Amino acid sequence: MVEPLISARNIKKYFNVGKGKLKAVDGISFDIYPGETFGLVGESGCGKSTVGRTIIRLYEPTDGELIFDGKNIYELSHSEMREKRRDFQMIFQDPYASLNPRMTVEEIVGEPLEIHHIYKSYKERSNRVIQLLKLVGLNEEHALRFPHEFSGGQRQRIGIARALALNPKFIVCDEPISALDVSIQAQVVNLLKELQKKFGLTYLFIAHDLSMVRYISDRVGVMYLGQMMELAKSEELYINPIHPYTMALLSAIPIPDPDIQRGRKRIVLEGDVPSPINPKEGCRFVDRCSHAIPKCNEITPTFEEIKKDHFIACHRGKEFVK
Repeated sequence: MVEPLISARNIKKYFNVGKGKLKAVDGISFDIYPGETFGLVGESGCGKSTVGRTIIRLYEPTDGELIFDGKNIYELSHSEMREKRRDFQMIFQDPYASLNPRMTVEEIVGEPLEIHHIYKSYKERSNRVIQLLKLVGLNEEHALRFPHEFSGGQRQRIGIARALALNPKFIVCDEPISALDVSIQAQVVNLLKELQKKFGLTYLFIAHDLSMVRYISDRVGVMYLGQMMELAKSEELYINPIHPYTMALLSAIPIPDPDIQRGRKRIVLEGDVPSPINPKEGCRFVDRCSHAIPKCNEITPTFEEIKKDHFIACHRGKEFVK
């Protein structure tokens, strides 16, 4: 058996807001194996991006463990964490906001190399920056330009080059295509797949676009209001969803065949997503679930393996297994 590169165990991230606690991430557990892409999906505000940021300690966790290469990185000091930071990086959602407008592309991509003192001379660092730009489909002339001179897709390529600068093992892709034109999204996703194959990278791919997640991911986790609802291999999840929330999400994906599309049953969720501030006991999805029973209001369902490599958090899950 291959050992996981990342093991998240009961990770929690709470924010103090007024008189309560906003439970953005509330007890998430999963593994990510070397060389795979783990997709994370869910509605806006469910805690996906907070999971990504907490995993690499951009946010300090409230509780839990994150085992990375056999070490719990939540126990590392700030100096130890700075050394470990080389191994995992992040590609941010907004390529317009994540690049410093006052820095040239060479300064942006070269900044991690300078912080970690990778190269002793400016010439060596400059050569490495040019190498990174070529890797992501840009060229040497782009190095002296500023971010505002590039399109959205090109800016995201700069962000990818910056993430690759320190030769990381693991990259959190936080909705890296959501701010891009549809025509550019496929180019960026294909670039990520090429780089993964070339360097053996491991990704946590956070996204709204369920079709794109299916295309790029080996396994997919579905989140709702800070908790994991379902986790399975990509094809298994899309063909045989078990949790009512996953069924509703997948029913919203349009199919490019009018005959099939007309005959599909769309599952429309009633009501709004509840507040994550001081959530009540029981299943987080209970108020919007058409299959809810009294037990769902009282007891939080256990996240468990219901069939091989297929995990869900639902009291009635066994009834929906095909």
